[in-house]
Amino acid sequence: MARTVLDRSDAVLALAGVFRKRGFEGGSLSVIQQETGIGRGSLYHFFPDGKTDMARAVLDQVNDWFEEKIFEPLRTATDPHQAIADMSREV
Repeated sequence: MARTVLDRSDAVLALAGVFRKRGFEGGSLSVIQQETGIGRGSLYHFFPDGKTDMARAVLDQVNDWFEEKIFEPLRTATDPHQAIADMSREV
């Protein structure tokens, strides 16, 4: 049964798990549907360019996470030791 996806970000999180587990090549559309529970129509609604668009969205989300949780705090830290400890906790 297809799962209810509230928005694109929900789909991106589900896709991240598939790509982490299977890799890009191992994540066929049928595997993606099976492991995320997201129907083909919903996938193409959120990602019109298919699997490449899905992978791009996952990589963008990972990049945003690193920027927000790791790089920006390190750049703006006043205490480098605390910044490294905070970064380690996030990772």
